[in-house]
Amino acid sequence: MALEFLPTELRILILQQLPDIQSLKSLVHASPVYYSTFALSKKSLLHDILQRQYGLVDLAEPIAAIRSQGLHADIPANKTEIVNLLDRRRRHGELPASEQGPADLEECIRLSHFYRQLECLLDTYCAQASCPPGVSQETWDQNRPINPSKTEKARILRALCRLQTYCNIFGPREWSEEQQQQQNTAAFSSPSYSPLKRRSSSWYRNFGLHEMWGMIFGTMPPWEVEEFGCLWVFLQQQYTEIFSEIAQEFPRNSHEWQALRPTVDGMELFPSVDGDGSDGNDYNDYRNHLVSLGPSFLYKVLRQPSYEARRNLVACNAISSKSSFMILVKVSRDPPSLLYPADKYESEDIGRTLPLMPAIEQPNSGWKHHWHGYGPIHRVREVVRNDNPQEPQIERTIGNAAGWQWGYAIWDEERNAAGHRL
Repeated sequence: MALEFLPTELRILILQQLPDIQSLKSLVHASPVYYSTFALSKKSLLHDILQRQYGLVDLAEPIAAIRSQGLHADIPANKTEIVNLLDRRRRHGELPASEQGPADLEECIRLSHFYRQLECLLDTYCAQASCPPGVSQETWDQNRPINPSKTEKARILRALCRLQTYCNIFGPREWSEEQQQQQNTAAFSSPSYSPLKRRSSSWYRNFGLHEMWGMIFGTMPPWEVEEFGCLWVFLQQQYTEIFSEIAQEFPRNSHEWQALRPTVDGMELFPSVDGDGSDGNDYNDYRNHLVSLGPSFLYKVLRQPSYEARRNLVACNAISSKSSFMILVKVSRDPPSLLYPADKYESEDIGRTLPLMPAIEQPNSGWKHHWHGYGPIHRVREVVRNDNPQEPQIERTIGNAAGWQWGYAIWDEERNAAGHRL
């Protein structure tokens, strides 16, 4: 191989330009020379490739998403490890440089694979971005964010990483067809067999509401919570389309649909009897449970080789639940103060310092205009409404669910349409 005779410095440059970790792994395993070169700068090479993939997103976010797999909050023994993991995530910048990156090559490969999942969802989100209110569909089609800016891409990826971490810890477990087949076999061989039951997460038995909110959302300024909401709704919309396809085959209250589904535990957070609605085709109250399985599960669903495989995977995991992020925002009244690193946004001179921060650390124009109009921002967590001067209202700057539908906290100001600023 002629490339093996290049100077070491050029070989390092070649390794730095590889598109992903898998390509790097293939090259260094195929060439002893490049393996030796890789060993000289292993940590920096891996970090550079991953950072190029994730762009402006702090690698602490995807690392937390990867490491939180299996750390279910409904298991009491996991609580200390969950608290430590989320604390390391928010204090990532304070860690020694040797502890800030991935642990080893295997974790780097997992991070690269996770990025490919998120990239697929990012492309879908941008391609299907909903038209904002007040903008004609024709004009929006001309400005649709098929190629998002670096900042827009980072907002989407960051929200997806955080959603995955949240779902890994506080969401339910996935149920597979293999588990269903194993239960069918066990039930056939033993009439007294008691099947395992699918259920929603019972994290609330081990974590208080404000405790959970503080560890996840208390570390974010309010516009990043709204970014999270935008991507939650995106996952909901994807399942709406999937269920629309299923409804064309058979209604929800049909025996065919029920036959696809394993036993459901009656002790759900927000139980709802299947098939009790007047519309036998309405599958929509399954969406929240499916969203809470995380972005990686949606990627798995979308990558199924056939409609039947996609339908069966969704059916195995369809639990009726009214628990959603919208409800979580509503019930989380008077949340605790922002925690590091988000506490920097509660300084008294935030109106002066906020515009000086990097774009990825600032709110986008959609969030600013919705909550603060075109004036300065004096407080990030609340705004005073003076519609009635005698009784001014203080409003929290999160929970614009209507804006989540079209990504109001995601898009840059440059995406305007006929003078209409988004």
